[in-house]
Amino acid sequence: MTTSGCLLLAFALLSRLAAFQAAPAKDVTITGELIDSACYVRMGARGMDHKECAVSCAKAGIPLAILEDKTGKVYMLASDKDLESATVKFQPLEKFVARRVVVKGKLYERGGQQLLSVSAVDSPE
Repeated sequence: MTTSGCLLLAFALLSRLAAFQAAPAKDVTITGELIDSACYVRMGARGMDHKECAVSCAKAGIPLAILEDKTGKVYMLASDKDLESATVKFQPLEKFVARRVVVKGKLYERGGQQLLSVSAVDSPE
């Protein structure tokens, strides 16, 4: 292989590697329904008809997520504090789960997965 061929191959490999790097976190505000991730992904379960199950799932440790109103995207949630579950931000769970919420925080992305580090929660109504 020629020198220019080696350089071209190295550039191509480095370009692909850069695609796997995490993007810088962005400050965002997202409005949508607070859902339990497992039931939504597996069955599309959401809304007030699913509230009791969603609260039970959250209490059992199933991660919470927000289903964005505008786009239908699902964002996994984490607390903005180390070693703290996102469910701490949504207490009491019965007040927030299966309802529209406004979540503020930092949005991280890596490997196609998006994670919203929650700093504040409010009700849009």
